[in-house]
Amino acid sequence: MTNGTLYVIGTSIGNLGDITERAITTLGMVEVLFCEDSRVTARLINHLIEKGLITNKPRYVPYNEFNEDRIFAQIVEMVGSGSQVGLVSDAGMPAISDPGYRAIRGCYDAKLPVVVIPGPTAFTTALPYSGIGGEVALYLGFLPKTSGKAKKMLEASCKMLGSISSTRIVLYVSPHRLLKDLVMIKEVMGEVHCVLMRELTKQYEERIEGSVSELIEKYTKTKVRGELVLVVSK
Repeated sequence: MTNGTLYVIGTSIGNLGDITERAITTLGMVEVLFCEDSRVTARLINHLIEKGLITNKPRYVPYNEFNEDRIFAQIVEMVGSGSQVGLVSDAGMPAISDPGYRAIRGCYDAKLPVVVIPGPTAFTTALPYSGIGGEVALYLGFLPKTSGKAKKMLEASCKMLGSISSTRIVLYVSPHRLLKDLVMIKEVMGEVHCVLMRELTKQYEERIEGSVSELIEKYTKTKVRGELVLVVSK
């Protein structure tokens, strides 16, 4: 029996026009598409069908942080049995602060083909958008949910970066944790310069720049919604 292939497909982070030609071609040929939320992925597939860019509608299978431990073995089994399988996240690249690692690792361990179709990611979009230069950029993703672990991560990051000048730290932030994370950043790193980007590439995209104290003051009074990326200049 001929093995199939696991296609790890980068999709747009907001604006559907950012999806690559290669990603469109791949989405049009996979038989099964493992996705975080089938409703989100269906909107993308339906958009591509309406535009006449693809004709095939794959079967959707939910694959997220709640079922990843169980479902990844199913992906490996399907690829091993000859299926052309796609893996997407709700936005951007799978396995970057999103599910995907276990399925990819499982296919490698089983000596099955994995093809990565590159696409946009929020943190690489945020770095140039921030306007903050630097020799080094450290991506931390989401800070741990518990304050103690989050503080230790920030402290370890600062220690690792040491005396390197012009360093940027990139964080993903949940709206309900923004103020808490900003306060912690100030406690650990001091009065650093920040750029917060909200809803990158989407209709209500917003960029907010200022000291960490200025952002704390702003979001003590203002609620924030949407996807957030925070760039901190160390």
